[in-house]
Amino acid sequence: MEEPAIQNNEQAYEAYAAVQPEIKRYLDMQRRVVSWLLKKKEARDIILGYLASLFEVERSYTEKEVNELLSRYIVFNDPATVRRTLCDYSFLNRENDGSRYWRVPR
Repeated sequence: MEEPAIQNNEQAYEAYAAVQPEIKRYLDMQRRVVSWLLKKKEARDIILGYLASLFEVERSYTEKEVNELLSRYIVFNDPATVRRTLCDYSFLNRENDGSRYWRVPR
């Protein structure tokens, strides 16, 4: 099966960390999110922004592709919750039927 097309993780991390150096507090050595502090707006926006940066702008993803990508960059096993949260906070958009997801440019 083909891997979902994403930016090179190291490039995405470096670009994101350049503008949000605080992201380092929420990641392990493999650049996976280890903290899910959604009650703190600043932490939530940093974490969700990082995860969204792993998706290519203007590329469509299936729900399965989104879940697979997120599973590689979170240490906890709940990509569906992360996917829904990215949509709830407008980091990703989706079709009403969930057939297609895409990154929202910011």
